[in-house]
Amino acid sequence: MRSISCHFIADPSPIASINSCSVASDKYPITVNCAGNFITDFPFTTDNPTGREDYYLLYMVRGNMKVWADGREGLAESGSVFIFPPHTHYTYTYEGKEPLDYLWAHFTGSFVKELLTECGICELPYFGTVTDSGRISNRFRRMFEAFEIKAPLFERRAAVCLEEIILELSNADRLIKKSPLEISLRYIHSAYSEKISVPQLAAMENLSNSRYIALFNKHLGMSPTAYIIKLRMNTACELLGSTDMSIKQVGMLVGYPDSHFFSKLFKKYIGLSPNEYRSGANV
Repeated sequence: MRSISCHFIADPSPIASINSCSVASDKYPITVNCAGNFITDFPFTTDNPTGREDYYLLYMVRGNMKVWADGREGLAESGSVFIFPPHTHYTYTYEGKEPLDYLWAHFTGSFVKELLTECGICELPYFGTVTDSGRISNRFRRMFEAFEIKAPLFERRAAVCLEEIILELSNADRLIKKSPLEISLRYIHSAYSEKISVPQLAAMENLSNSRYIALFNKHLGMSPTAYIIKLRMNTACELLGSTDMSIKQVGMLVGYPDSHFFSKLFKKYIGLSPNEYRSGANV
């Protein structure tokens, strides 16, 4: 058995002392009180009857937990996101059947309520499901790095990362909820690095190929193929700008094992070669 948790700013264990960085403040628009990545295969239950003074965002990377908050129940699995508002009783239980991995952040600030409302997260506690193309996890990683190296204005950098996470969660969630092509869109976002065909997607929605393409163009403004390429290119840009992965590794992660073809396609759609884009992003 193993149990690993990484924390920044403060050190609240998900199992005990869960309120040790629980602070409400309107001093800044957004303040990240503490954040981290919790990985374990040891069963546990977290129960906070009085809730926290700040907001709590939990993003599930792997595994599953049973979650209860303010009378609502849900299953946290890969892609699940929960936001618990201040003073809300929440409970989650992990039974240890498969490794658990989730990212979390506790935050406060004068702009938080307005930000959540603008993003369509009006009903709290919030139970949502999104698909992660790498952006959410990368933004968490950038937040952690700011705290680890204590970069200049690291607290403000962390706040920017958190705001981007909420925007990313909101955009992805609303895109899928509003689309009549929910099943195939979820599949595209979860398997964009794999080979995906229009007949495969159309079959998921019980539509003919032509009908599926027509509906996709109507609701997304582009063809399924163009959408997949755009998703891959956006993810590649994120990876090139925020990681030290090689161009070949980035290409493989977004579905192009041939690095020459990936570089050629990237330049066609982005207007710069992967190396040029990376150089510009790091200036």
